[in-house]
Amino acid sequence: MKKIIYVITSVLVFGGIYSCSEPDNAVYKVQDAVSQEGGALRTIAPITSPNIELGSPTAGFAVNVEIQDTQNGNGTEKIDVYATFKDNSPSNGSNPRAEVLIKSVLSSSFVQGPRELLKAAISVTAAELQSKLGLTVSQYTGGDQFVIRLAQVLKNGSVFTNSNSNPIFFSGFFSSPFIYNANVVCPITQSLAGTHTYVSTNMRRGPSAAGVACGGTITGSVTWTATATPGEYTTSDHSFGMFGGSCWSDTPATSASAKVTWFCNKLVAGGTDQYGDSYTYTITAVATDKITLNWISTYNDRGTVVLTRQGGAAWPSIIAP
Repeated sequence: MKKIIYVITSVLVFGGIYSCSEPDNAVYKVQDAVSQEGGALRTIAPITSPNIELGSPTAGFAVNVEIQDTQNGNGTEKIDVYATFKDNSPSNGSNPRAEVLIKSVLSSSFVQGPRELLKAAISVTAAELQSKLGLTVSQYTGGDQFVIRLAQVLKNGSVFTNSNSNPIFFSGFFSSPFIYNANVVCPITQSLAGTHTYVSTNMRRGPSAAGVACGGTITGSVTWTATATPGEYTTSDHSFGMFGGSCWSDTPATSASAKVTWFCNKLVAGGTDQYGDSYTYTITAVATDKITLNWISTYNDRGTVVLTRQGGAAWPSIIAP
C-alpha cells in the first residue's frame, strides 16, 4: 500500500515540476522571442476599424496593438504610421500615391495591457490620409485601398517593420504583420427602391455622334425594384421617357438585364436595353430629393433628367457629382 501511494505521489510531484518549468503563459513565449529578435506589435483582434467607409464623417482605420520588446513595451520610443494609396478604380482617373509618414504615436500615449505588456491605439482618419497623401474626396472610391504600415522605433535606435522583422511574428500567435490593407468601401445605408418622377430635357437621338434634337420636355416616372444584391435595382426605363416620347415612339428602354446600381457616390447604369445598348449616367447636381444627371447610350441616344425621389425623401448624402 505504501509503495502505491509513493508512486502516485511521485507522479504528482513530477507533473508539478514539469508545469512550473514549462508555464503555459504567452508572456514568457513573447519575451523569449523578442529577446532574440528585438520587437513586435501584436494585433489585438478584432481590428477596431479595418475599412475606410466613403461618405462617413468618422471614416478611418484603427487598430490596437500590444507592444512587445525586451522591456515589456517600455523599450519602445514610438510607433511611426505610414500610408500608401492604391488606385484600383480607373473610372475617376489614376491617382496612386507613394508612401508618406502620416503620424507618430509616442510612448507617452501607451497604456498598460492585461498581459504585463503595454499597448497602443493606432488610428488614422480619412481626413489625415487625404491631407498627407494629397488626395481629394473625388480621387478615391470603393475598391481603392490605403495601405497602412507601422514601424516600431526602439529607444536604442532600432526600427522594426515588415521589411526587417522575423517572419515568425507576422501571423499566428504574434499576429504582428506591421502592415494592413484599409479598403475603401461604400456602405449601403438605405434602399433606393421606389417609383421616382422625372423631367427629361435636352434629348437627342442617335446613331450619329451629334444626334438629332427631339422630344422637347417629357415628364413621367421610373420604377426601381430591389434585387438580391444590396444597392442594385432593376429599372423600368434607362432613358427616362425618351423612347416612349416623340423621339422614337417606342416602348421604354429596358430589358431583363437593365439595372441601376448605387455605388458609392454614383448611380451606375448596368445591363442593356431591348436593343442591346448600354447606358452611362453622369450626375451633375444633387439637391435634397432631386438628382440631375446626363445620360448617353452606346447608340448615341442621350438626354438630361431631373429625378425626384419618391415621396420627396432626400437622396443619400454620399451621392454627389
